[in-house]
Amino acid sequence: MPGSPRRFSPPPGGSAGSGLPRRVRPRWRAPITMATVFATGAAVGLLAAQGGGATGTVAGPAMAAAPELANGKDPNATVLSGGAQWWIWSPGPGELGANPQAFSFDQVVNGKSVKRVGVGIVRNEDTPDASLATKYLISENSGQIFNDYSGLPSNFSMVAPYRLRNGDVLSSNFVPTANGDGTDGFAMFRSSDVGKTWTEYRAKIVEDKWQFGWYRIHRDMLELDDGTLLLGAYGNGTVNGVRKGYSLILQSTDGGKTWTQRSAVNGGTSYSTNELGFGRTSDGKLVALMRGDEPAPRPPAMPLTQAFSDDDGKTWRDVKPYVPPAGFPNNGIMPKPMLMPNGQLLLTYGRPDNNVVVSRDGTGRTWDEGNMLYSRYPGEDPLRRWMGSSGNMDIVQRTNSTALAFGDRCHNVWMCREYSHDNAVWAKVVDAKGPNIGKIDLITKANEGVVKVSGSVAAADARFPEQRLQGAIDGSGEYRAAARFSDRAAAARGLTVELDKAYPINRFGLMMGKGEPGAAKVQFSMDGKTWGRPVRTGMRTDYAMRYNDFAPQQAKFVRITGDGTTPLTAVTELELYAAGTYTFENDAVGSIPRGLKDTRYALTADVGNVPYYQHSKTRLALQDNDQTARAQATIPNPTPGATQQISFGYEGWGYGSGAIWEILGKDASGKEVVADRLLFAPVYNPNRHVVKQWDGAAWQVIGEAGPFVPNKGWMTITLNSTGQGTTITKDGTTMGTSSKRLAQVTQFTGLRVFTGEKPEDVGNMEHSYDDITFGAS
Repeated sequence: MPGSPRRFSPPPGGSAGSGLPRRVRPRWRAPITMATVFATGAAVGLLAAQGGGATGTVAGPAMAAAPELANGKDPNATVLSGGAQWWIWSPGPGELGANPQAFSFDQVVNGKSVKRVGVGIVRNEDTPDASLATKYLISENSGQIFNDYSGLPSNFSMVAPYRLRNGDVLSSNFVPTANGDGTDGFAMFRSSDVGKTWTEYRAKIVEDKWQFGWYRIHRDMLELDDGTLLLGAYGNGTVNGVRKGYSLILQSTDGGKTWTQRSAVNGGTSYSTNELGFGRTSDGKLVALMRGDEPAPRPPAMPLTQAFSDDDGKTWRDVKPYVPPAGFPNNGIMPKPMLMPNGQLLLTYGRPDNNVVVSRDGTGRTWDEGNMLYSRYPGEDPLRRWMGSSGNMDIVQRTNSTALAFGDRCHNVWMCREYSHDNAVWAKVVDAKGPNIGKIDLITKANEGVVKVSGSVAAADARFPEQRLQGAIDGSGEYRAAARFSDRAAAARGLTVELDKAYPINRFGLMMGKGEPGAAKVQFSMDGKTWGRPVRTGMRTDYAMRYNDFAPQQAKFVRITGDGTTPLTAVTELELYAAGTYTFENDAVGSIPRGLKDTRYALTADVGNVPYYQHSKTRLALQDNDQTARAQATIPNPTPGATQQISFGYEGWGYGSGAIWEILGKDASGKEVVADRLLFAPVYNPNRHVVKQWDGAAWQVIGEAGPFVPNKGWMTITLNSTGQGTTITKDGTTMGTSSKRLAQVTQFTGLRVFTGEKPEDVGNMEHSYDDITFGAS
């Protein structure tokens, strides 16, 4: 049955020690020919192992061609991708629900840092005279599962939810209304327990610069270092004698009780705008994106408008049309920029479709890559192309490099008629990965007790449980989700991370106290006593991690201390990378891992029934359910050499006839060839694994080792290649050394892996690899 251990028995006439498992034969099989072997990426020797090309034909349905081999991105490339999507609310036809607005706040559950994610779904018609009706959902586990939530009233629209440095959460209503004294005001809710309970009050807009006919509160809130709060809004009014639509920044110096006009983002320009999204950039500026103020709700001709502020939103410059990545629309609605802890700046917007784009350096000066997250429209003519999904969407942080995007299937009443009003709201994972492939999964290792963090830091309390030692590696870039030093002396002693083993560290990402000037030095040690030459950050103010690359330093301990006259206030986030190692922790789930070549059915996986290897949750999975072609991947050696040692975790969920491992190298002419071809096969009885070598004509057993590792069980494999052969070690036990080299090589260049001895040997087969580490033997 699916998921149960695969039992292996010797084939008829074979011995138990032969290492060849009995295979379940398919009802039909395509003839195996020389062309088939080459088309599936197999070697000629594998054909001979089956007794030559088949000549008979068995009737059966036509087989589709195997997919072409594909390469992962360059290891130094950044990645933007839309991953898993699921429906968090999906009622029957006729039930209105669209325009999701969301928040994510840090909390600690059972000792682990997770996000509390809330979503408000608008259930009223999108008309000015409709009474507000909002449905709320809540997730206590970073958006995995959502449940109904009644903590906020249905006549509140939950705009710009934001957590202050003092722990309070504020959120405003979308539509201000008149106060009794003729001023405008709006409902606000405050929570001191991360959105579990709320208190309502009424905030007041004080018009100290311009008179506006009406306001809407829109999108984002931000707290400055001095406690001033900024809040986005839009409306129609007169600024410097010009009446039009304006995108505004409101400010409050009394904790959100009263708000005054700080700036009109598009003031002094020809652009008329409304919906506003704004936020920090990696270089500390503010960036704002604005929707064009169109005279009628039709496909917008005016592009989104972008602007920057160097003085925290008092004045704005470079107000000009937004320039998207190639192939993406420059117009749309509901723009939302969001700086990720790893320094990638995301921007979502919709209509047409639901889009996310990224500014790789986090500054927003250029938008480099895009991903269309969801598309649904009833026709190609301009207006119907604009319909379907409303395009109203939101995005919140999940980890230092992943976010949750939210959108809808279609708008309330209008734009949904052709779909019988089948409203629903979706969530989707967005991966925004920076360069490099050797990221160490510090937080999973710390949660499982194999990585230790020490230092004198401010203690966690009821309001800030995330403010603790593990806050330095928890994947959150929020102000309190940090290891905050209790005083200058504590900062001088610093923070120490003890790793589970020694790694060749060649890169780190560090975010010091969020928005606070500081300088740090990072040092490495094998024993925690003798420290190497420090890597210095220099004086800076961090709003996201910044990265340093250097020659690999073998280290089991990492120490971060203050460096200079300005004290180090906190370590908000730390990442470490190992040279020459494919860990898959910095690859987008569902994608081909970066750096891999000539892959088929190879992807990055982090969930499922396979446990973690070495306390890190992401792995390479080869998923083979194709009777015409094996799953495969080539893993290049980052530093080719005259010898090669490869160590990795291997797991065979549905071993089939085992895994084929090809040791690659370059011959004297510079051509890449197979030096050794190995078959690592299970032997259920007697309780062993066997390794064989292809000698050019047949498989030859070169060694065995036990015990047999069942499905979902990891083992550590080492392949040590020299000029004489390759020695195979399983969990520290040497199995044997190859003696028949297929080709002589002058330089070893990597490893190629396959599922199964034969292409048709499939069924519930998934081979996993993790922590593939290259070094000289």
